[in-house]
Amino acid sequence: MALQGKKGIAKGSKSSSPPQGPQGKWIIIAVLIIVVFAISGYAAIVLLSHGNIGVPASVLQERVASKFGGEETIFIAVCLDEETSAKNILRDIRAPAVIQSVIELHERLENETEIERVQSVATAFKDGVPGDLAEVGAVLSAFFTPSEVEGFVNGDFSITLIKVSPIAGLSEAKKKEVTEIIQADIDSITKPAGVKYIITGVDPQTSELIADQFPGSLRKLNIVVELEPRFARSEEIRDVRDPEVLKYVDLLSERAKLVDGVVDAHSAAEIIKEANEGRIPKTLRSVLSLLEEKDEAKRERIYDYISKDYSMTLVRLKIDDDAEAAEIVGEIKEVINIGRPAGTSVYIAGDLVQDA
Repeated sequence: MALQGKKGIAKGSKSSSPPQGPQGKWIIIAVLIIVVFAISGYAAIVLLSHGNIGVPASVLQERVASKFGGEETIFIAVCLDEETSAKNILRDIRAPAVIQSVIELHERLENETEIERVQSVATAFKDGVPGDLAEVGAVLSAFFTPSEVEGFVNGDFSITLIKVSPIAGLSEAKKKEVTEIIQADIDSITKPAGVKYIITGVDPQTSELIADQFPGSLRKLNIVVELEPRFARSEEIRDVRDPEVLKYVDLLSERAKLVDGVVDAHSAAEIIKEANEGRIPKTLRSVLSLLEEKDEAKRERIYDYISKDYSMTLVRLKIDDDAEAAEIVGEIKEVINIGRPAGTSVYIAGDLVQDA
């Protein structure tokens, strides 16, 4: 628009004298506004154009892996076994005995050297497991957001997931070894009667079960916001916990949810808002203070979305299994095609990008 405006001025000017009258006045004001934005743009909002255009998807994914570790996930579905002949079987996967079993497995898996990260409901029970089902539900609701609970426990409370991320860069043979390690750990823990543990990659029906009960869990895509300050001592952002970045990823998350085929979207902003009555604090200091007030387990949740050097943050998208990769990637490119905070870049990463 700026170039067109300048061209229009050039065409309309038949002499070197400045524009006259009301029209000339507005043209001068418009030019001044453009100049102001040109000078201060880096301290406010920049446009989408950035150096990541044309960079191979595999390279971008490696950058994400260098900050967050392996993004590949092995799922363990902990299920109520409807075909069991055991007596007095459990009717709710949130039963204290099941939670205790999940905690035991979670801790074993965290100690395995080939495993980068383990996610499950176990993290909510650092102070122990209540003896009552209702109290277990209350602990989960207090620790996780409703959408996070839905990511671990299905609607009829018959399945809970444990999500295991092997370290990045493993060969197929090594990944198979990790699956065998997981199975060995499952075999060694205490399991309540009428509960079974099944793993994706071992039982072919596990993936179908997860796709049906936890839509979007098997296909994921990340919107990546990364710090790229260009000027020393500028007002460009240097910590992705900055409120401007949090507001930005919150907006990206809401825009992504409107895309057909995106089941859900989550970002660090969701955790911050949950801890602050639905609002993002106005200053970085306030954000840091808010996080310091939380216990260690709750603070650790932020690192699912923010790198530990605070230079990168993710909006994690769950994608419907029937959605076309190329269509989804194209739509998400439109989602991120908005102004962004100064000193940041934005791109899309994940297996879905490479499949598109």
